[in-house]
Amino acid sequence: MSINKLTIGEIITKTVPFFNEKGIPNPRLEADLLLAYILDLPRVSLYSQWDRLLEPTEVQRYREVIVKRVQGLPLAYITGKKSFLSWDFIVNPEVLIPRPETELLVETACEQMKNRPAIHGIDIGTGSGAIVVALAKLVPASIWCATDISNEALTVAAENARRQGVDSRITFLLGDLLKPVMAEATLRPKFNLIVANLPYIPSAEIADLQVEVRREPILALDGGPDGLAIYRRLFPQLREVISDDGLFIMEHGDDQKAPLEALAAEYDLTSESFSDLAGKDRILICRPLTNTHA
Repeated sequence: MSINKLTIGEIITKTVPFFNEKGIPNPRLEADLLLAYILDLPRVSLYSQWDRLLEPTEVQRYREVIVKRVQGLPLAYITGKKSFLSWDFIVNPEVLIPRPETELLVETACEQMKNRPAIHGIDIGTGSGAIVVALAKLVPASIWCATDISNEALTVAAENARRQGVDSRITFLLGDLLKPVMAEATLRPKFNLIVANLPYIPSAEIADLQVEVRREPILALDGGPDGLAIYRRLFPQLREVISDDGLFIMEHGDDQKAPLEALAAEYDLTSESFSDLAGKDRILICRPLTNTHA
């Protein structure tokens, strides 16, 4: 069929088996979302315009993004956005793409802090800002700091905060883990909620990840030899900024619960584990032994 005669329905029908052959997950969904991106339409509008003839330039642009996708570029990097909870966040190759399992971290934090009169929080290694922006949206009285070692990531996070209307309640700080917070005396008193989704994949496993995952920033993936290198640096800093009644809530690998609990105990922190929808250990909540809210 001529490139000048393809309809929306025909090009999607051609793309789905091609994606399936190339091992693209959810081939129909991805075919739809890429075409909706090219046409600047909601996905549902593709079906109400199923017989619409496409312009040759639209077909060419669609074919170009199909090539990028089968070469391993993540869908979110092509479209420049990713849905997280109820909001779309801008993303680019400088930041980790928000995952559905990380929504559990946000939901857990909200549940744990629902009876607190005020939240003074930190998001460590904020990346796209999805966690801190979502928490700021869900808890309107909360005030936040968000740190990242990447200035490019902080630029993305700050734009997401601006787009969601919470930028006035989030201070973005460049630096490693909690060091930029510890250096700012004006940021005290100590924080009563600290959240983090830091790199926890063991270095030797990076090469075995899916192609599209390996296109994400290595800084956001590599957790050192056993995946816990960053947490060994973090826990001593944590005790400097967490309030006596504070919580530290982290996401981790499904086989890292026990060593993280042991690490927390070294710094006089009790811990409680939560599982994801697949039943895998995913979230750890740590509290100082003095925490009266435990």
